[in-house]
Amino acid sequence: MRAHTLPATLAFLCMAWLPAVAVAQTAPTGYIPTLEAVTVSGEQPGPGLWRARRDGHTLLILGSLVPLPGKMTWKTGEIDDALAHSGALIMPPHVEIKPNTGFFGRLALLPSLIGVRKAPDGATLKETVPPDVYARWLAVKARYIGNDRGVERYRPIFAVLELYKSAVKKAGLGKSGDITRSVADLARKHGVRQVPVEYTLLVDDPRAAIKSFKHSTLDDVSCFTQSVDNIDAQLADMTRRANAWATGDIAALRDERSAKQRITCMNAVTEGGVAQRIGLADVPKAVRERWLAAVNATLATDAQAVAIVSIDDLLGKDGYLEALRSRGYTVESPDEAD
Repeated sequence: MRAHTLPATLAFLCMAWLPAVAVAQTAPTGYIPTLEAVTVSGEQPGPGLWRARRDGHTLLILGSLVPLPGKMTWKTGEIDDALAHSGALIMPPHVEIKPNTGFFGRLALLPSLIGVRKAPDGATLKETVPPDVYARWLAVKARYIGNDRGVERYRPIFAVLELYKSAVKKAGLGKSGDITRSVADLARKHGVRQVPVEYTLLVDDPRAAIKSFKHSTLDDVSCFTQSVDNIDAQLADMTRRANAWATGDIAALRDERSAKQRITCMNAVTEGGVAQRIGLADVPKAVRERWLAAVNATLATDAQAVAIVSIDDLLGKDGYLEALRSRGYTVESPDEAD
């Protein structure tokens, strides 16, 4: 995250790790399930491509996922062939939160960003969360993070992010950036133009927003509690979905439990006063509209195009696939095509 984006913390929370940091139901206290082994490795087919058709034009969509099996090699034959017969590659939506000010104004913000992850008034996690929750936190922290005292002064939601980053790495899972890079490389090989989908949220008074954020309280104790109590179950679920992506198991990817994981922690960030004031809660809808506009503009000139979109954004009643259907597209999933 570049230093001049504001607040870097809020953008990171909403666009990076939050899809994996909360579940809707809390597991019984003391429940520690056996983690599913990450057995998927070597060359794997991936999930196949969704097809959206309208007026003789076709959009082929690859659903991306975070995290994925770390030792997997993705078979690119299908996407390579799709790009060979396409005029454009619509890239994954990219969001930035920037101060509505010039270069020197951005430099002046840098001191304000220092310590933004820390709890207000120097409070520690022990002082912020209930004693029984803190005791359970120490147990999972020892298992996944180790003896890191710095995280003890983080806001609960930032402590959860550190927990999950460490746990995902230990589970043998990795980021999906290589998938997007591989597709972009194939597009260049075939001379296919890349269509960016970018949305920038400009903050008019970034210094005041940072100051307000530093001294505000987030409703993130519930997020922290659910995440601590469900870390093992969630890792097992992420592993299952990662394996499903790698092997092309579309039914497993449709499991709605993963969509419910966002709610508690996302609300803790977007429903706060600072987030509401800068318009952060409106970003997902605005990004979806920006993506749909890019699809319409691209298919107006190209008979076929390829797009990369997060699986979690594609599926569900408010997902991109339903939005395409509502605009007259006929949508076919990879398993229907098979």
